[in-house]
Amino acid sequence: MKRQTVSFLYVLNIVSQSLFSLLFDTALGVGVGYLLHTYAMIDAWVYIPCILLGLGVGIVSMVRFILSAMAGLERLERQRQKEDKRGDNNE
Repeated sequence: MKRQTVSFLYVLNIVSQSLFSLLFDTALGVGVGYLLHTYAMIDAWVYIPCILLGLGVGIVSMVRFILSAMAGLERLERQRQKEDKRGDNNE
């Protein structure tokens, strides 16, 4: 039961942090577009490249995080299997 709860929380962490990474970078692109439009007096078209750049960076960041988290999850699973084998040998 404890392992299932920890696994669920680990997956929940991966999903929430991935979505945060995607949304934050996109919002940052919108913010930069707003600043350029308002203070640098650039036309409103500046929003499009800023949003696309923020979305692209967010997707790359999200994929990199998911790949590293999955590698960590696989490492934990291998460690659990080794511990289970050691426990079986000691009995």
